[in-house]
Amino acid sequence: MNTFVDQTMNKTARTRRSFSLKRVFPLFLAALSVLVVCSGCVSGYAERLREVRRDYYDVGDLEQAKTALERRQKRSPQREKDVLALDEACLELFSGNIVGAKEKLLQARDSFDAIEEKRIQQSTENLLSYWTDDNINSYAGEDYEKILIRATLAIADLFDGEKDAQAYAYQITAKQNEIIQNGFIEDPRNKGQRINPKKAYPRVPLGPYIEGLLWEKTYINASDAARCYEKVVNWQPNFKQGRQDLVRAQTSVHSQPGNGRVYVFAFVGRGPYKEQVYEEATQFALLLADQVFSATNKYSVPPTIAPVPVPSLVINESNVKSVGINIDGENKGETETIADVNSMAVKQYEAVKDQILAKAVVRRVVKKGSIYAAKEVGQVNDWVNLAMDVGGIVWEATESADTRCWALLPGKIQVASFEIPVGEHKLTMCPCDLQGRKIGVPLTAKVNVNANQNTYVLVNYPDREPIGKAVVSK
Repeated sequence: MNTFVDQTMNKTARTRRSFSLKRVFPLFLAALSVLVVCSGCVSGYAERLREVRRDYYDVGDLEQAKTALERRQKRSPQREKDVLALDEACLELFSGNIVGAKEKLLQARDSFDAIEEKRIQQSTENLLSYWTDDNINSYAGEDYEKILIRATLAIADLFDGEKDAQAYAYQITAKQNEIIQNGFIEDPRNKGQRINPKKAYPRVPLGPYIEGLLWEKTYINASDAARCYEKVVNWQPNFKQGRQDLVRAQTSVHSQPGNGRVYVFAFVGRGPYKEQVYEEATQFALLLADQVFSATNKYSVPPTIAPVPVPSLVINESNVKSVGINIDGENKGETETIADVNSMAVKQYEAVKDQILAKAVVRRVVKKGSIYAAKEVGQVNDWVNLAMDVGGIVWEATESADTRCWALLPGKIQVASFEIPVGEHKLTMCPCDLQGRKIGVPLTAKVNVNANQNTYVLVNYPDREPIGKAVVSK
């Protein structure tokens, strides 16, 4: 009797294992096939924007770049629309469509702000991202991008009647303050203590500079202009133009009777973009990861872990140092850097790099832990165990770093200011090297200077040849 029962139970167990294998293994293979297909078809954001960057920077063809961007917009998910709008704004700006550029910049600014405010939704997305990657999240922009949206808005509005330029300029500084104030995190090395990596962020003086030049031309707010220029000098001591502006605001006037001022803004060099790299976690990143992981689990992060995919900033140095300005045949000087976009992006990235690594480590631990937990619960046989191991490897392989970014930023924003007589003048602008020698293709523009008023010119020199035309204020 016992022998019969044992035989029956063994037969039932074999049947169950067989049934389990028949049901689970095909499902796992199907899932594995989907993962393999996805990993082979899906490329990173940076790779998908390569054509746009090539047409813009290397070919210098705005219309061709617009066509490539439009193709990308049609195939992109909704969560990429806002960052693509920033690139579209650059194309519109240097095509002379100031209103269109402002619309795209406002779209991105408001969307990024809304994403920041939706804490609950963001938390849900962050949870899902541990099972996939950060590309599933709505993109709220890097900190430097949030500042530069407002900076570009302020500059663009100078060319559209100056109605809101002062408000946008104020927002540049306000956003910097907000980002730094919200940068505190728990210190994993000292329980109960908080640290702020974002205190290391460099301050960009473009906001107070634009506020100053607008206050100065009113003639009744010279003291306000001087206070703005003082910030410029304190934040960027090497900016000679700022010291000259400060002295003028303290001792003289915007311009003498019968004169006005011309401001030449130049976008110089190629800005930063992201590419995926694999990096080992630092000790501090592992401590941060352990802090996040152990907050919701009884387990801790292992002391070592294989390299994880993270975004890395790519910087291309330009041969162009500045833009030389010639007015009516007379050399007047060169533009100076007021916002070093590449330097700002790199310093900000270095400040928060451990937090980026920590999240990638937690994601890796969650995925490995899910496979191990499934094995324990399911009590799978050797074949299913092998399939799950392979599936886990593929699951990790399909993960990619979030390389979304504002891909058409300049490397530097520069400016130069000159007092010249009222009337029509011819400006010739040409890129210069480190020694001040002209090395590229010049741009010309005719400007009409009004008494005691500002006139603005904008050029874009990512390298020796300009992109688009010289934009002149109305």
